[in-house]
Amino acid sequence: MTTRLLRNARLLDLEHGGEIGDVVVVDGVIADLGPGAADRWLAQAGAAASAAESTDLGGDLLIPGLVNAHTHSNQTIEKGLCDALPLDAWMVVASYGGAGARLSPRDLYVSAMIGAIEMVRSGATSVLDCARSDNEWVDDGMDAIMQAYADLGLRANVAIQYSDLDFFSSIPVDLVPGGADLLKPPVASPDVVLAAANRFVDRWQGRSPLLQPLLGPSSLPRCSTELFEASVETARTRGVRMQTHLLSAQSQIRMAQQRYGLSTVEFLAKLDALQDWASFAHAIWLSPEEIELFAQTDAVAVHNPASNLKLGAGVAPIPALLKAGAKVAIGSDGASSNDTQNMFETLKLSTILHRVQGPPETWPTATDGLGMCWTNGAAALGADVGRLAVGAQADLTVIDTDYVWPAPAEQLRHQLAYAELGSAVRSVYVAGEPVLVDRAFPGIDEDALRAEARSIAERIWTSLPARLERFEEVRPVLEQIEAAVGGGGASCH
Repeated sequence: MTTRLLRNARLLDLEHGGEIGDVVVVDGVIADLGPGAADRWLAQAGAAASAAESTDLGGDLLIPGLVNAHTHSNQTIEKGLCDALPLDAWMVVASYGGAGARLSPRDLYVSAMIGAIEMVRSGATSVLDCARSDNEWVDDGMDAIMQAYADLGLRANVAIQYSDLDFFSSIPVDLVPGGADLLKPPVASPDVVLAAANRFVDRWQGRSPLLQPLLGPSSLPRCSTELFEASVETARTRGVRMQTHLLSAQSQIRMAQQRYGLSTVEFLAKLDALQDWASFAHAIWLSPEEIELFAQTDAVAVHNPASNLKLGAGVAPIPALLKAGAKVAIGSDGASSNDTQNMFETLKLSTILHRVQGPPETWPTATDGLGMCWTNGAAALGADVGRLAVGAQADLTVIDTDYVWPAPAEQLRHQLAYAELGSAVRSVYVAGEPVLVDRAFPGIDEDALRAEARSIAERIWTSLPARLERFEEVRPVLEQIEAAVGGGGASCH
């Protein structure tokens, strides 16, 4: 039995308002908390008391770790890739513009580590990572990403992201003359793609309590109906979770009607995919009817405000989703579309973005934002995190009160949501184990990792001219499609 006593902390979550108390962690789980909790445990622990490790937090704030419910670790080293490009155009440069950007398994390991370090420094203790590896080394690539999270000690649900259709099959090229010339045959067989996903699940399911393998069909437009249906059935029968992208571009509304004769959410409901084991990133272009249908399920939508803004993809109808009772988590998205992994930034944007429309009573509050991050982030992970409570996982972040001032409960939550970007994060625990201690990572050579990341970045950028050249070839068609479908903007109800 491993016991850790965190003493003299200001406890803050959605139930606790900053009162001084202790947290007792036994085998990674909160066993007791509140005033005098450490002494209560010691009084009844007997011989086990001598083995307990005690840390006095000196009145610092102790909160549940933030949950990043959607990112792409393979993009971490491509920060600053594009500017002023809408989503579909960005996709060509980021993912379909040249083989020179291929990342080896070691590259993927370093990229995941660098992104995870940034997340932890901004208070995150868990992540849902939709990671993509080159098909040539997909097994080794996905294992390298999992190993990175294992080495750092972060709680990670990692979805193997895949598709079987070419990018141009996912956008309505029929809207413009010559667009059909861009269409290509499927890039892979559904059986081959799903076999790789099943191998990933075989290797990692049940291997570590902190690491969970997920299925990651990229999106309905980028997957054949056969592959997406098989993914849903595999998730259901194998008991694994799934994350995909949902209506991240306005053009996808048309694609759903063309393929299925239904709206996207109606089709997902027909597949019985709107379950508590499924989460859906972005969820921007939902109709009012789709919002109501989604809210009747246990599925989780994941709000990615920074990337949605940067790519001009639209503003997700978060106030309407929350009002309808839908579960909404938040995520940073990948670093080549955000371009950070800072969860405090994501938390702030997830609330204040929606104050440009609607009356004040519809605006998400700081408490709403923290609930999206903690409560609904936990729902996206399928883990008991995001709360300070007996029986919950001890995923905890220590906030230096030299940066976050003592205040009433609501004002403390306001400071977390609006005033913090990570400078106050002193220490981080995952399942009770220290991952960050006094702003340092025990056992991790951060300088060496960053030096290796710089070397990878230099190689990645050599591929940029070829990628931009490919983009310029298809730019006229993409711009015509963008204009035909409405060109981004808001999708607020």
